[in-house]
Amino acid sequence: MDEIRLNRLLLRDFQAGTITLNATGKDLFIFGANESGKTRLVSAFTWLLFNKDALGRADFEIKNLDEKGESAHGLEHSVEAELAINSEIVTLKKLFQEKWQKKRGSTNKEFTGHTTNYFVNGVPIQEKDYLSRIADIAGDESHFRLLTSPTTFPQLHWQKQRQLLLDICGGISDSDVISSNEKLSSLPAILGKHTLDDHRKIVTARRSEINKEMDKIPVRIDEVRRGLPDVTGIDRKASEKDVQILETALNDAKLRLQGVNTGGSIADLTKRLSGLNADLRKMEDGHRAGSLSTLNRLNQGISELTAKVNASKRRIKDIDDELKQKELNVPRLEKERANKRERWIAIDSEEFKDTTPDVCAACGQPLPSDKVQSAKEKALAAFNERKAERLGQINEIGLDLKEKLDKLNKERDNLEAERTNLDAALPYIEKDLYGLEIDRDSLKQSSEDFSGVQGYADLLDEIEDIEAQIKDEREGKAQDVEKIKKEIDNLLSLHLGAKVQVDKFTAREQGEKRIEELKAEEKKLSAEYERLESELYLIEQFIKTKVSMLTDRINAKFEMVRFKLFNVLINGGIEDCCEITVNGIPFNAGLNNAARIQAGCDIIRTLQQHFEMRAPVFCDNRESVTDLPKMDCQLISLVVSPEDKTLRIERR
Repeated sequence: MDEIRLNRLLLRDFQAGTITLNATGKDLFIFGANESGKTRLVSAFTWLLFNKDALGRADFEIKNLDEKGESAHGLEHSVEAELAINSEIVTLKKLFQEKWQKKRGSTNKEFTGHTTNYFVNGVPIQEKDYLSRIADIAGDESHFRLLTSPTTFPQLHWQKQRQLLLDICGGISDSDVISSNEKLSSLPAILGKHTLDDHRKIVTARRSEINKEMDKIPVRIDEVRRGLPDVTGIDRKASEKDVQILETALNDAKLRLQGVNTGGSIADLTKRLSGLNADLRKMEDGHRAGSLSTLNRLNQGISELTAKVNASKRRIKDIDDELKQKELNVPRLEKERANKRERWIAIDSEEFKDTTPDVCAACGQPLPSDKVQSAKEKALAAFNERKAERLGQINEIGLDLKEKLDKLNKERDNLEAERTNLDAALPYIEKDLYGLEIDRDSLKQSSEDFSGVQGYADLLDEIEDIEAQIKDEREGKAQDVEKIKKEIDNLLSLHLGAKVQVDKFTAREQGEKRIEELKAEEKKLSAEYERLESELYLIEQFIKTKVSMLTDRINAKFEMVRFKLFNVLINGGIEDCCEITVNGIPFNAGLNNAARIQAGCDIIRTLQQHFEMRAPVFCDNRESVTDLPKMDCQLISLVVSPEDKTLRIERR
């Protein structure tokens, strides 16, 4: 297990305090009145390690403040600590100071911010290396704070407290819980592939559904009962016999009505009329067939010419779109050529300017004339070469632009010629199309004119004569038809009345069957509800057993404190919680300050074993407690002492 002890802590102008704390690794009692600097020592220590104050705030004031709350300038603020880490001495130091810089054009320095310098064993190092060394020494910041302050763990959210306790003590497997109670042996088979929590949710939801369904069943049974037809005084067999007799009479009346409509010569006349109509359709189809081939040829020609007209119009539109685009590109290319031409003239007019020095820049002596002349010639040659290269590049671009412009003009001329040809040909195609459509419509009209077909008029006259004979026959039997229809209507009314009586028995049987089905469903739901209740009871027994085992295991790790890890709800369910208690008194509800400090120290002892580290414990408000649990680490007690206006330190 690692152990850290504080040998010395030195504050210089840290929160308006300069203090030297010589601990030499021993337990300390630090006495002082309120606002005398006790908490400042803790903040200095945590800032040195984690850049935060005693309350865990990164944004806090380090510098000295005057009565108006203004920061004092020109001071260096530092904290230095000598630590004994497993008997190895390590010195840590942080120096916080202002930055002052002169701005251009100003003779005075201005305040521009702060810098922090880091030292390990007196050697300045980079921030990242310093933080890496702190991590090696103190480990995780949150863990280190838990080990150095009795109030840190109680201030955590209960869920974090609970998770940390489970990390310390380890969980309890479901198999361990089940094996501890024989009544739970059937639980694995019940759960199947579901987790305990999931199955509890499934059971609870299904139980709620069953309750709702069972509440509805009596209402549904009552509705069915109230809807059962009353068959009192009705003879079922007699009613069924009446229905059969009336159905027979109805069928007989319908046959007699059909015989009247088709009897006598009506049947022969109807058959003959059907044959004549077939002959008429055949004669019409024969007349149309003579024009069909010509009509198909005309339609084919119309389709082809229509396609040509549409294609020509589409092409004309496409050409207009292309010409419009090309008309936009011509001015752009011409403008670009003009720009390149002006650029070429400008470069061509450039003249060489000699800037070759004739004296040495270092010593000021004249340079040899032959070397000066050689340098001038080289500079002139380089200038001419670069000028020629630039002019050549512009020439290439100009030629390329000319080719594009020529190509664009040629394409434009070709498109305009094509459009002229299309405009000239389109009226002739449309004229041919119109002529074909006139021929087709005329042919269609003539193919539907049957006046010239031989025998067509005689056949129409014969059909009209037979239709008149059928009409006369039916009008002569109208009285017989009306009499039979009235008989049928009367029989239908009697049949409906008798059928209603018979249907009452069928409806009652169906209703009674539905009632039995609902009763069976109610019995089935009741059995399922009892099974779910049994499963829910087993789940709750499992949870209670696991709660007891887990609580006992966790509390066994502590001497003073006990943890309440579960709440029993009014409905019998259990919810997670985490509450610190001492002798049954909740930490945040009635426990006095002395017991709180003792409980915090007891928790630290267990955390030291878990994190395998002992570090200095800063115990604030120590004046409120006389006895602390035995702490196998350095203990620094902060005691409120009104008579000590400046800090008084005692080593124990």
